[in-house]
Amino acid sequence: MAFSEHADIRKPQDIFKRVTALLVVTSDQAPSRTAAQRHRDELESLCLTLGIRSAAWDFFNIRSFNSATYIGSGQVQRLACIADENQCNLIVFNNSISPRIQRNLETILDIAVVDRQEIILQIFADRATTREARLQVELAQLQYSLPRLKRKWADLSQQRGGVKGAKGSGEKQLELDKRTAQERIVRLKKEIAQIGKSRDVQRRNRTSGNVRNVAIVGYTNSGKSTLLNRISDANVLSENKLFATLDPTTRRVRLPGGETVLFTDTVGFVSDLPHELVDAFRSTLEEAVLADLLLIVLDASRDDFLMCWETTKSVLEDLGAFEKPRLVLLNKMDLVPEEAMFAINSFTLSGERCIKVSVKEDSSMENVLSTIESML
Repeated sequence: MAFSEHADIRKPQDIFKRVTALLVVTSDQAPSRTAAQRHRDELESLCLTLGIRSAAWDFFNIRSFNSATYIGSGQVQRLACIADENQCNLIVFNNSISPRIQRNLETILDIAVVDRQEIILQIFADRATTREARLQVELAQLQYSLPRLKRKWADLSQQRGGVKGAKGSGEKQLELDKRTAQERIVRLKKEIAQIGKSRDVQRRNRTSGNVRNVAIVGYTNSGKSTLLNRISDANVLSENKLFATLDPTTRRVRLPGGETVLFTDTVGFVSDLPHELVDAFRSTLEEAVLADLLLIVLDASRDDFLMCWETTKSVLEDLGAFEKPRLVLLNKMDLVPEEAMFAINSFTLSGERCIKVSVKEDSSMENVLSTIESML
């Protein structure tokens, strides 16, 4: 039975607990199995954040796109065999798949099928703590779920009767749920807009004394919250998990020369972030747009740190913030293997202003703060 049959758009259920997943990476995302391995590693980390155990993964070479099942019919059968051999009750595609493909695969395989977007949305739903974050996540989930309601109600054909005396035979449950979702989306957008106005007032109050702002940005789990804790004793949640921080946190920090500057920890970036979340969290990411300086934190210990850099750069360009003064912190240098140092050193020569650090291990952030002071 597909987990989606129990989902409720009005009260999202956690459908991912206590499941074993088969991860799928396709050739339209990765040209080789080696490249696919990197995508698989991040997808596995996303799943682990939700408590999903991945029992197996496979790479599918797409020769021609199948509009009904995405992969070929023979590959679908191979997928079924792998899932059966590993006793998987969930299949997770690393790329986005359409509602139609999702429904078709669930019908053929009799296993719940989700994509990377749905995993990320559920992580955000689990991690949201403030009212604004919860509303933004609910909005993103509704926008994602709306075209997929047919998947939930595929076997429901009965109609509800109309009001006594009214013409017509009433509305299908699917139509009622669509209307409920659309009305809720309108209300959520109004509430989020109102909160955004309050955020603008708070931001203006913070900057009314000409106090400058530094936005800490970067790929998720790169060490942004740990950095803010080190320089300000902020006590921000800092975990070795993806998306540990969803709500921006701002703290005052005194620079070596005596000036007080505001540092804001922002939500982490990730490749292929669901566009529903980009839209919903635009007010949160505005901290980067309005900052005087960007402090970009990169996890140098990752073998795909250049991909993290490109993702961060792309998101900042989309926000119109990449041209701001910026300083790149190559973090976790204590974990970088010797064979990876050539790539690190090459990056430092690329023209970006960089500092190599290990936020957890370094006894002082004096060099970082002094550099920020001189740039400001």
